[in-house]
Amino acid sequence: MPNSSASRRVRASSVAVARRAGAALVALALALAGPAALAQGDDAAPVAAPTAVLVVDMQRIKSDTAAGRDMLAKTVEIRRRIQAGIEEREAALREEERRLAEERGSLGPGDFRERVRAFEQQVIDNRAFSERESRRLQLVLSRASGLLRDRVTAVLAAIMRERGAELLLDSTQIVLSADRLDITDEAIGRLDAVMPEMPVTIVDVPDPD
Repeated sequence: MPNSSASRRVRASSVAVARRAGAALVALALALAGPAALAQGDDAAPVAAPTAVLVVDMQRIKSDTAAGRDMLAKTVEIRRRIQAGIEEREAALREEERRLAEERGSLGPGDFRERVRAFEQQVIDNRAFSERESRRLQLVLSRASGLLRDRVTAVLAAIMRERGAELLLDSTQIVLSADRLDITDEAIGRLDAVMPEMPVTIVDVPDPD
């Protein structure tokens, strides 16, 4: 009998130890799982979905859209026309300088000095003209780029809203991504539909003070 009583005490002690160990393991598992695991009950709120991320190739948006290609073609033509006007004036100055050198011997000192001052003023005027035309070209490019950027932003924002995305990344920032995240082709199609060409016009710019 003493041995039987001792055996029962040992078994009871072992059961208690096992229960305490099991409770400790459960507590440890819940602590490691964090709050999300504690919320997985019948009445618990669902766990939020991961943030949706989309990818776009902005370089293709500029080069492959109808508006982007039209803007490039028009600005190249405007640059050519502006450069042609500058070169024409420079050619006229070189011709005036050549005539002035040829006529130097046949002109009196006063007449020659007057011709030199007039030529110097033409040089100054031509420099101002070149600077003004350069500013005009930069303004044309800036306005066209800004308009394209605004339209692209509107298209990309609409796609993000439709897909429930919260972040849009340029493909140059990505090492690897799933093809389904790339919205470049969709964005190009939508932009071509709303903006098949780019309005680009030459504008006047004020002379610097």
